This record gives sequence, structure tokens and C-alpha cells, in this order.
Amino acid sequence: MNKKSLYCIVPFSFYAQFALAQWHCIAEDGANRQWLAISNYQRSAINRAMEVCKKESHEPSSCKTSKANCDLFVNGISTKPAWQCTALDQMAVVWRSNSYSNRDDAALAAKAYCQENSGFPDTCYVNLLTCKNINRRNINQ
Repeated sequence: MNKKSLYCIVPFSFYAQFALAQWHCIAEDGANRQWLAISNYQRSAINRAMEVCKKESHEPSSCKTSKANCDLFVNGISTKPAWQCTALDQMAVVWRSNSYSNRDDAALAAKAYCQENSGFPDTCYVNLLTCKNINRRNINQ
């Protein structure tokens, strides 16, 4: 196989992996009403969500959105991180947090959950090695 054909194959195979990717972005107004827009591109989804919000909102000047309000779905699966951490107390009781998009938030939530429910709240601690991204996809599949 010569070099020219190799260069042609690589870009198409890369495109095929992300052909089913979609951005879901949400715009919100001052009354906390939300509008969802879906597009293959993040900027386009943001603009569409904002456009729909301004058209349908009773308070169009209060419409807002950002990249933080967007989520990328590949083959129907969200790629947003979902961190879950575990706190332990003196009796080695396990206290797991809910999932959060930020690892530090998950660690703080696990510790707070332990402190609220443990018989030994002063002994609660979180080792960041116990935090895991439960939305991490298996690359070998």
C-alpha cells in the first residue's frame, strides 16, 4: 500500500467513528423554562437553543445558554463524565456519592453523606483513589 492511499483511508475512518455524534444543548429563560436543541455541532446546537428560547419565551431577553449546558452523545450514549466517590468512616462503612460531572464535587458529596449518616461522623474521609468515572466507556468494545 502506498502512502497516498494510506492518507486517504485515515480521515474517512476517523469520520466514521464520529458520524453518529450529536450535541444536545439547553437554553433557559428567567422563568426557568428550558429548550433543547440537537445538532452535529456544538455551536450550532447552542445557537438553535438560543433562537428557540427567544422565539417561545415570555421573557426573551432573559434567555441564556453556555457550553456547560451542552452534552455530547456518541451512538446515543452521553460522554459527560459521571464521577462517583466513596467515603469511609472508622467502622469502614462505605458511603457512596451520587454521580457528578466534577470529581471534587463527588468527593465533597460523599464526605457530606457520610457525615450526615455515620455513627462516627468525625472520622469520615475520602481518598480520591476511590473516585471513578462511572460513565467511562470500554474502549475495547
